Amino acid sequence: MKTKMLALTALLCCIPSAASAQNVYVNSSPNANFSSYHTYAWGQNQNPNQIASSFLAQEAQSQINTQLQSKGLHMVQENQNPDLVVIISGGMKTQTSYNAWGMRGFGGGMGGITPEQNVIGTLIVDIYDVKAKELAWRAIGQNTLNESNSQKNMQMVDKAVAKMFKKYPS
Repeated sequence: MKTKMLALTALLCCIPSAASAQNVYVNSSPNANFSSYHTYAWGQNQNPNQIASSFLAQEAQSQINTQLQSKGLHMVQENQNPDLVVIISGGMKTQTSYNAWGMRGFGGGMGGITPEQNVIGTLIVDIYDVKAKELAWRAIGQNTLNESNSQKNMQMVDKAVAKMFKKYPS
């Protein structure tokens, strides 16, 4: 029984560190010809999952502009027939993780498990091929947000966008 409790405690101690790691997933259409894209525009998001924090949305849009322009794309207005349309969405959800602690002494031990509430932020970047009328590229980034440090959250957005666009076909 003590061995099982010790194993459970060790496992639960690992959960918070795994939950704080930034995850980025990228996928692109095999039909997309990225060398033929030269212009992009920001599309109107009809998705109900718009980014809740306008500051994080502005930061994401600024970083995406920087990344796309570094790939040789030029931003135009949506009515100027761009090759690509970019739409961002995202959201936040509260997730519970658990911290476990324990100590072992002569004749027994003691321990406990403390729940923690974390806010997980998700950023989704969709890039559509206008002529083909299909999704050409999608990136999803997730990380635990810091409720008391908005500057740290901005830095997380910057890192997530940079990580996403490392996998953008040139």
